[in-house]
Amino acid sequence: MANTRKIIMTGLFAACALAVNLAEGILPMPFPGVKLGLANIFALAALILFGVRTAFAVTLLRVFLAWLLSGNLFAFVCSACGAIPSVAVMTLLYKRDGRNGEIFSVPWISVAGAWTFNIGQVAAVTFMLNDLRVAFYLLPLFAVGSAAGWAVGYTAEILVNRLRKIM
Repeated sequence: MANTRKIIMTGLFAACALAVNLAEGILPMPFPGVKLGLANIFALAALILFGVRTAFAVTLLRVFLAWLLSGNLFAFVCSACGAIPSVAVMTLLYKRDGRNGEIFSVPWISVAGAWTFNIGQVAAVTFMLNDLRVAFYLLPLFAVGSAAGWAVGYTAEILVNRLRKIM
């Protein structure tokens, strides 16, 4: 029964992440290509509640399904190159901390994930365009990523606490 619950929650988290990702795509942003990363609320919650495999599954499903719906290969590559290392870094920090929040709070783990996403995304664009000047885009991305990453982590923490009460 536990596996069934995990499968259902993985699908639910992936669907929520996809819906938020698509909705976020229509929001006006101050810089081109910038998103708040709100879909990562569900990947981070999956990491905390169900572990590494579920967090990666939610992330990979979101990235792949968003690509299928948009058909935008450039966005898919950017998203995949940011999302996979981002979840890896969040996992390392979460596991390193022993799940007790003594070193890294969930919001700060999320900020590290946002920064990693930005680095992966900019590296992919730099490679595809063969132009190192794209790296200057990291400065505004880090600024937005810091604030948004903290908010995503805080929201994920609230979601996890509420889900633990009902599960």
